[in-house]
Amino acid sequence: MGSLSDLVDIAAVPPLWKTWPETDRVVTTLENAGGTARFVGGCVRDALLGLDTVDVDICTDLTPEKVMAALEKASIKAIPTGIDHGTVTAVLGKHHFEITTLRVDVKSHGRHADVAFTQDWEQDATRRDFTINAIYMDREGQLFDPIGGIKDLKSGSVRFIGKAEDRIREDYLRVLRYFRFFARFSNRNPDPVALAACRAASGNLGNLSAERIRKEFLSLLSTDAPGLSIELMADTGILKALIGPDLDLALFQALISLSVPSDEMQRLASLLGGARGKIEQVVDRLRLSGRQKKRLISMAEQDISDGMSKQDRAAALYRLGPATFTDQTILLWARNSDNAEFAIYLEEARGWSSPTFPVTGTDLLARGREAGPEMGRQLAALEDIWVTSGFTATKAQLLDRLT
Repeated sequence: MGSLSDLVDIAAVPPLWKTWPETDRVVTTLENAGGTARFVGGCVRDALLGLDTVDVDICTDLTPEKVMAALEKASIKAIPTGIDHGTVTAVLGKHHFEITTLRVDVKSHGRHADVAFTQDWEQDATRRDFTINAIYMDREGQLFDPIGGIKDLKSGSVRFIGKAEDRIREDYLRVLRYFRFFARFSNRNPDPVALAACRAASGNLGNLSAERIRKEFLSLLSTDAPGLSIELMADTGILKALIGPDLDLALFQALISLSVPSDEMQRLASLLGGARGKIEQVVDRLRLSGRQKKRLISMAEQDISDGMSKQDRAAALYRLGPATFTDQTILLWARNSDNAEFAIYLEEARGWSSPTFPVTGTDLLARGREAGPEMGRQLAALEDIWVTSGFTATKAQLLDRLT
């Protein structure tokens, strides 16, 4: 976050997405159908901060049916992604534009709301989650800011629109979005009223789908500075509601304080503290993929240690692969944050080129060995000898070791 003076003049310096010909074509199509179109949400917010985005949201006073008809008439692929709630996706080449009709919430269910369409831009703004997400921009770059989002963006304030409890009740995912946006955009103390509303709603997070929770929580963990948000979530009981008790907050804070970057899965592993049972629970709670589960489990193993010789590190790199070696090193470094030798480990992992084991099954067949499990065991034994030699043993030397 910057200071009061460093928001971008997007009328003079438009964001990249606004210069795409596809963007102009979609807006022109809506205007030719008699509608008004304005960009809104994250694409405008991030443009003001000089940040890149590929997700372009557009608001219009046209009904969803008129949007569909206008796009199809212009030979633009139109997908009714959420047409009952006013949303149509326009697809042009590799670009997707989410177009939503101005709307007001009629009845909320904690996950989504029944809506009515409107022609009132201010009504549409008041139903959004945070002031910084309710800034609109037309094709000329002129801003429409009915809620005061620009002021909050400048000052680093993350504020719910209206009453926090009302906005949260409309969609409980907004609890997690609050902490993600706080991590990304705030440079102020959190609003105690907002925190109290989030705390009060923690028991309703179970009503959300695991997929929505996973996406939002991992997005939070991937921000540049998630530390305070995670601490606040722990203090309010929200973190426990999400991924259970007995979390290793100290290890997490040590990890994000390292001089090397970490990603969301490494940060999640640090919160779980390497406990296999916790990993299994969180994999189930968040519906993590098989690949994500495997990675978390590998980070709970202790295949490397401090004080390893260069040859032992090379052996570990060969057996684990540089990705797992790096994961384990970063977690180990967080546990021993004053040990600078792990920077050497990571440097070796970045430059690792795996040697090729010189013996194959064909070599053993030529020596009269039969294919099958026993051959596999013999190859594994020879590979161990080769690795222990520092990868220097030749094929001839290894084959001479056959029993």
